[in-house]
Amino acid sequence: MACLDIKIVKAVGEGSTLLSAFDNALQNAGVSNYNLIRLSSIIPPNSKVTKISKYETPPEEFGHKLYLVMADIRSNEAGKYIAAGVGWYQLADNRGFFVEHEVIGETRIAVKSEIDQRITNTIKDMCKFRGVEFDEENVNSSISLIQVNDKPACAQVLAVYQSQGWEK
Repeated sequence: MACLDIKIVKAVGEGSTLLSAFDNALQNAGVSNYNLIRLSSIIPPNSKVTKISKYETPPEEFGHKLYLVMADIRSNEAGKYIAAGVGWYQLADNRGFFVEHEVIGETRIAVKSEIDQRITNTIKDMCKFRGVEFDEENVNSSISLIQVNDKPACAQVLAVYQSQGWEK
């Protein structure tokens, strides 16, 4: 069976509106020219999950579909901290699942702590629901965090599966 290489990329963005802040974050992540298709949370067997700093979009894929799991939060509440996080857990055959969380709060430390706790607790529950042994050492995560200043902001983490063109 072929290995699916899932890329984890995080980004933040700002704009004059919540939507343009979201688009700026997509631009910073390298995926702004795709049509995004959100998936739930399942990692197929034999998958590799890799953190990258930016997704490289080939020019010929402009407008293609992009399958991904996404944590995304937007706010225009000046002074607040916002964070998006994706956590994942894989078993021996590299099948597993993702979890996505978003948090808004008063301090960077509180927001980071809250999102870490939510990711771990959700993964623990998902293992329990599936009858899988939970080992905290197997919990992985990527967190994107920004303080909202004088304009709308967005924090996001994406687990990018693959792109697909449109059938003719």
